[in-house]
Amino acid sequence: MKKALSLVLVLAFSFAFFASAETTHVKVGIVGSTNEQWTDVLVPKLAEEGIEIELVAFSDYVMPNIALASGDIDLNAFQHYNFLNSWNNENSATYGVKLVAIGETLIAPLSLYSDKYTSVDQFQKGDTILVMNDPTNEARALQMLASLNLIKLADNLTSYATVVDIVENPLELNIYEMDASMIGSQMSDSSVAAGFMNGQYATQAGYPHESAIAIEAFDPNNADQRGIVNIIAARETDAENPVYLRIAEAYQCDEVAEVFETLYKGSFEPAW
Repeated sequence: MKKALSLVLVLAFSFAFFASAETTHVKVGIVGSTNEQWTDVLVPKLAEEGIEIELVAFSDYVMPNIALASGDIDLNAFQHYNFLNSWNNENSATYGVKLVAIGETLIAPLSLYSDKYTSVDQFQKGDTILVMNDPTNEARALQMLASLNLIKLADNLTSYATVVDIVENPLELNIYEMDASMIGSQMSDSSVAAGFMNGQYATQAGYPHESAIAIEAFDPNNADQRGIVNIIAARETDAENPVYLRIAEAYQCDEVAEVFETLYKGSFEPAW
């Protein structure tokens, strides 16, 4: 009888302990609809550890950092180092907070897609090329065009390149800047020859990575390219939060790498 009573008390204590254990709720800002590394891997994986991830989806690159700085979300995972640094330079004083990287996630090579051509050699005089209008990604697109010998940029640029830095444009290409989220929907316009998209928006718009007519080269040993590595961002005051660091650590797992390889097929590459 005493043994049975002791067992009941132990079970009751254990139940009460686990029932009282609090689940940590974390809001993570993401962009677009292609985030299976979160929905299929990280959300269930971290739930087993008592970390409940709520994914907050945004449709553009503008709001996720504002939401993070304002405290509406706890982390975000959509941007690379260059974008984060640019945002801090322009906005940290306004919002009274600095955002920092707490972990690296993926590399999303910038790619050039076309419904009209199969090669950049086919571009015609006066063709329209769509590029992102945010400073960091516009510079990447222009640098790609320069590497393809389609344009030449000014020497010794001291800031991110924009269309005003083009000094030679032999085909008189019409390089049109627009929000990154809009490029996919404009590709079918007959006046558009090609457009730049990263893996997120290209996949969302139905453009497989292998259909690109030009792909940004990434050399992991080139320190100058470290800026295009994507990260998980937090407010600086939360940089040492152990739960947030655990989320960043969990991201760098074999299951996420497998999602990149099998589902995204080159659109995303592991940054670790």
